[in-house]
Amino acid sequence: MNYKRTIWLTIAAAAVLLIAYDSLYIINETQRGVLTHFGRVSEPVRGPGLHVKWPRPISKIYKVDTRIQTLSGMPHELITEDQKSVQVDGYMLWQVVDPILFIKAIRTGESAVEKLEDLYRSSTGVVVSNKPQEAFISLGLEHIDINISASEIRERIAPIALESYGVEVIRVGIVEYTLPPENRPSVIERMIAERARIATRYRSEGEEMAMRIEALAINEHEKLMADAHAEATTILGRAEADAVARLGEAYRQDPEFYKFIRALDSYDLILDGKTTLMLPADNELFKYLDSDEMPGDGE
Repeated sequence: MNYKRTIWLTIAAAAVLLIAYDSLYIINETQRGVLTHFGRVSEPVRGPGLHVKWPRPISKIYKVDTRIQTLSGMPHELITEDQKSVQVDGYMLWQVVDPILFIKAIRTGESAVEKLEDLYRSSTGVVVSNKPQEAFISLGLEHIDINISASEIRERIAPIALESYGVEVIRVGIVEYTLPPENRPSVIERMIAERARIATRYRSEGEEMAMRIEALAINEHEKLMADAHAEATTILGRAEADAVARLGEAYRQDPEFYKFIRALDSYDLILDGKTTLMLPADNELFKYLDSDEMPGDGE
């Protein structure tokens, strides 16, 4: 009798402990709790700490991780606007900002990942299919930045994820944009040809710029030379005018002496050991040769 009583007491104690264990739950700092009663969500959101609930199956607690999550490894093949096949892979940074809506719509993190993957693949397909292949592999000088395309993908995903699942999409990126193996040789040949065309264009632009710079240099040189010649002519004119003015001043101070100096200069020019002059005796050149007086002696 005591043995049976002990068993029942043990079973009752175990049941009480099990119920107590199931009635208590802890939410840590990185989580928020959403409680349900018979499957229906009970507000408000439970914050970090120790909480009490009804045991299952009456109540159930969903612990939602509110940290930033990374979703990656989503490669898939798409068709571009010009009907070219490409392989795209990317990533997504997301965070639960409305735990109640998140639990109502998703309930588990695994299904959340699946829904976000579906959103990413569908949005990427729309963005990529509206652009040509060259927009991403950059065959020419003009190409679309992959970051711009990633922003367009996020703009399509973010409103749906927030309104439907309570998830904020923080960032979306494209980490790989490659060609299927069977298409790579032809695309590489096109890239080589395009790069050769670009190189030719750069050379032509460089030669044109060099000719323009050379013409500007020649024009500047001619302008500098003309300015220098004009300045030299001005300086020379001023010097000649100054010399003439000084000669005039000297002439006015002693006209006879000036004539005497000019006569000596003339003698130096026309008289030497091989020159014979036959001039009248009253010629002006003999005035000082036969005279015993020098200019200025009478003063």
